[in-house]
Amino acid sequence: MKLQTKDRYPASSDVVIKMFSDPDYHVKKMNKLGIKHEILSSNTAGDEFTIKAKRYMPIDASGAVKKVLGETTEVTNTESWHVSNKTGAVAVETKGVPLKMSCTGKMVDVGDECDVIYDWEINAKIPLVGGALEKFVAGDMQKSQAKELAVAHTLLADYK
Repeated sequence: MKLQTKDRYPASSDVVIKMFSDPDYHVKKMNKLGIKHEILSSNTAGDEFTIKAKRYMPIDASGAVKKVLGETTEVTNTESWHVSNKTGAVAVETKGVPLKMSCTGKMVDVGDECDVIYDWEINAKIPLVGGALEKFVAGDMQKSQAKELAVAHTLLADYK
């Protein structure tokens, strides 16, 4: 399943990329969201920033999707950003679930604001319930993304 999402930030892409490429931002964001997490690695090499984190995400699902995912899912998230051209990638691995999620991201200035556009690929390889799982994950991801955006807005002032 393909999905495009877009987040708008009330700051330029220069400010947003500065925030996204700071490991402390990612920790503060997860703490404010109340997400149990562990930073597995963080690396800045020249113009490239990468952070890998394990998150324990609560799941609000029912039926077959709940049987597959359970109450809480362990997710490993690897996020990379190329600072000068403001493009990135995210790869998500879900422990114990044959589900792959990845995306590319790019920042686009819109006046004195910035859009971050994500092009997602969500693939569940489970007979009969794979499509339902993909749709659930897409919807749940968009809800989580909206919460993360709201928290990011509160942290943005630290980078202006």
